[in-house]
Amino acid sequence: MRELPGDVFVTGQLSAVQMQMLAEQGVQSFINNRPDMEAPMQPTSEHLEAAAQKLQVDYHHIPMAGGLTPGLIDASVTAFHNFPRPIVAFCASGMRSAALWGFAHVKEMGVEAVMDAIAEAGYNLEQIRGPITQYAGLANDE
Repeated sequence: MRELPGDVFVTGQLSAVQMQMLAEQGVQSFINNRPDMEAPMQPTSEHLEAAAQKLQVDYHHIPMAGGLTPGLIDASVTAFHNFPRPIVAFCASGMRSAALWGFAHVKEMGVEAVMDAIAEAGYNLEQIRGPITQYAGLANDE
């Protein structure tokens, strides 16, 4: 599990049992960025949502398959800004979750701070620098 600013953690696929352990440690929200049936034996979002409901924690499924879309970014902004923290976002490796966290926070933190935080968490996402800069409305300033 890798930490990002704002009491957010990103990681690979979680199971219901792992969600329970994290909830017992104080995690208040989960964001699932993995599409259902992306890999064999992967728990479905419906299964994980039911587990979250039993744990009385927030859960949101924002599947990222392929490229970024405005709807995907908007849903991520809403989730990261409105869910109680700590938040754990997950996908296959945590990389998609880190990218979506970056889009959700770039307007407050700035491009360099977001890119630095993602790099410090261990992800090389330089390929999103252009799109994240454009999203932040800073494309003409740099």
